[in-house]
Amino acid sequence: MQVIIFTDLDGCLLDHDDYSCEAAKPSLERIKRSAIPLIIATSKTRSEVEILRRDLGLRDPFIVENGGGIFFPLGYRNLIVEGGELEGDYTIVRLGVPYPIVRGFLERMKERFAVRGFGDLTSAEIAELTGLSPEQAERAKTRDFTEPFVLEREEDIVSLRELAAAEGIRITRGGRFFHLIGIRQDKGEAIRIACNILRKSTGHSTTIGLGDSENDLPMLRQVDIPVVIPHPERGYMNVALPGLIRAKEPGSRGWNEAVERLLNQLELREP
Repeated sequence: MQVIIFTDLDGCLLDHDDYSCEAAKPSLERIKRSAIPLIIATSKTRSEVEILRRDLGLRDPFIVENGGGIFFPLGYRNLIVEGGELEGDYTIVRLGVPYPIVRGFLERMKERFAVRGFGDLTSAEIAELTGLSPEQAERAKTRDFTEPFVLEREEDIVSLRELAAAEGIRITRGGRFFHLIGIRQDKGEAIRIACNILRKSTGHSTTIGLGDSENDLPMLRQVDIPVVIPHPERGYMNVALPGLIRAKEPGSRGWNEAVERLLNQLELREP
């Protein structure tokens, strides 16, 4: 079964409130047994994802900060990653702008808008807003490409988007925060590049993508089988895509059910 799975984390593989993935363990074990690439595509940082991958025993590439960078572990499937940069244990394909650029924009906007980014918040404040531990919150502050932020008056987002676009920066929305990102980066472009590289090893593969919020839309548009996970309070985001699957439950329970269902269907299609 030639499959590549891309997944968001918060509200998808990880439950919205406590970040648990316990209910997804059956599908995670099946994925590992079947040697299916499971590519995390998240707004989280490299240091956050590295801890999670270690805890889950994952060895596959990963995409951080809403498509800001794709990290291929050295030696992974003996892939040649064209356009990548060697850094530590990875070959990195960089798509995002450097963090000081988006951070500098937000600093200037603080004169006009009631806005606070992660660079303005202490680890304790981020922990309170997110439910992360202080250590996890500190890792969330260690950013390379993007700046999550909160806006006191959400109606200001239209004006802020216009000002950001004039400087080559986009604003997208995740489950908890708005995010400042480079205008040429998104999860969809990162997934397109990752697929082209991975298919050198896997051949033609069916791609599955699982997401729950606006910043996952580029990913969901890029894959063969898009899966929307409902938010525990807001329900499903408003989206219509060919072949769209709606998970039956929020978080890791819905993730597990949807993945098991799709893998079963794909196995039945094999000759």
